[in-house]
Amino acid sequence: MSLARLRNLSLSNKCLLLFGGAITILILIALTVPWLRMNALVRAGQLEVSRELIALWSDLDATDRDVVLLAGVTFEELSVAQAEALGQSDEFIRRSLAAFSREKPANERLVSSWEGGSKRYRYTRARRDDAGSLIGLIILERRSPGAAVQLVVNALYLLAAGMVVLGVAVLLFHGILTRIILSPVRSLKHTAERVRDGDLSTRSSIRTGDEFSQLAETFNLMLGDLQIKQDQLRAINTALDGRLTELAEVNRTLAHAAHLKGEFVANVSHELRTPMNSILGFAELLLEIAKGEREQLTDGNQSIPTALSKRERYLRNIVDAGRTLLEMIESLLEMAKLEAGRVDVKVEPMSVGQTCESLAALIDPLAKRKGVDVTLDVRADMPIIQTDVKKFSQIVFNLLSNAVKFTGGTDHRGKIILRAERLAPSGLDAQDARVRVSVIDNGPGISKEDQKKLFEKFSRLDRDRDGSQPGTGLGLAISRELASLIQAEIQLDSQEGHGSMFSLIVPLRLDTAKIEETKLEARFRGALHGRRSWTDAG
Repeated sequence: MSLARLRNLSLSNKCLLLFGGAITILILIALTVPWLRMNALVRAGQLEVSRELIALWSDLDATDRDVVLLAGVTFEELSVAQAEALGQSDEFIRRSLAAFSREKPANERLVSSWEGGSKRYRYTRARRDDAGSLIGLIILERRSPGAAVQLVVNALYLLAAGMVVLGVAVLLFHGILTRIILSPVRSLKHTAERVRDGDLSTRSSIRTGDEFSQLAETFNLMLGDLQIKQDQLRAINTALDGRLTELAEVNRTLAHAAHLKGEFVANVSHELRTPMNSILGFAELLLEIAKGEREQLTDGNQSIPTALSKRERYLRNIVDAGRTLLEMIESLLEMAKLEAGRVDVKVEPMSVGQTCESLAALIDPLAKRKGVDVTLDVRADMPIIQTDVKKFSQIVFNLLSNAVKFTGGTDHRGKIILRAERLAPSGLDAQDARVRVSVIDNGPGISKEDQKKLFEKFSRLDRDRDGSQPGTGLGLAISRELASLIQAEIQLDSQEGHGSMFSLIVPLRLDTAKIEETKLEARFRGALHGRRSWTDAG
């Protein structure tokens, strides 16, 4: 039987096979001893018979020996010379001579062999002179059917006894094994199968009083605990289903509210931008008129009325506040567009040096009003890159505006460096080359805690919570979203009290496949916000 088939046998068959084989081996070992003893007794009897026949034949005279005839028995007396001559062809005689001629010689030798259904015995005895020297051999040959029958009968008796003992042992072992081991194991198996089918109310009823009984009791306790836990889980699941239903309803309400909020912010921001532009336009016009009146009075060496100074100051406050409010409205509109996925990427060639120079010139008037020096540092090896020029400029200008906002008004002279440099490829692929545009300031720096939340929506730094610096907290969040659209990343390196460095790292070429992925993501995000359908997003 192969090992695989043996493994597939049931526990009962395995035990019967293994222990039956073990018992068979033990019985064979146990019967071998009496079998050998019986053979030894039969041999001893045949040896004694041979001795008596030789003694009887030796006591006869030489004239009487010829008349002694026994059925199946022959006598022969040989000299040493005759024995040596016959030993050339007869192994029995040759071995007998060798045994009788040893230093401690034997005087007799008996061998047996089977011939048909009887045993053939050859017996030889040494003839010695008075000095003990070998002078001849007496050889007896005879056949003994009785000895063969005796051996066969003994073997049959032993075999029958062995079979009876084996059968009784197997039956007893099977009964004991079934009652003590197999029945409890089957009971536990059936209980486990019912538990597997989901019936936790089933219990094992083993009462053997041994380890199986303890195992069954432990199994029953475990099933009781499982049933209690299952009932508790059902109750919890029922409660959770109710809570999930409530949460689903709340989520639908929140999604609807978020949709209304987004639509409201977008619509209100859009509607506010037109009147705000009108307010700013008229306020700037009135401010220019007030400035013109001041210049006329100044040219005529007339004193400037207090009412004119107040009017000019009030108009300047209106213009500044209006511009700040318009920036907030623009930020809200930009974030609404980004969340709705309505921003497209327009790729075109761009000179990094010229764009940085334009941005530095654009921020310079605001920086000078706040006492901040802006320095342009563009390396000579700056390449022409393929990117979205508008989004690139918006990100860098936002970083410059934040630097001017938080660097100006400090105890020391504020300084800002707009640096552009080319980064070497990180690997063997030359397409991995990128450009880094950094805005470096000597402002108060940003703590590690503030850096973690700096790019979140509506996030304001702790030093900006007093409202001294206007803004919505959307600038860096918008910049991060725009950077992801042009496959760029924004890095921050700052230490509190030692200034900050915001870096925009842009690839030389935009990956077309990634642009399509970005568009698909924008469509999905727009659909989630409920601002438009997937078809409209395409």
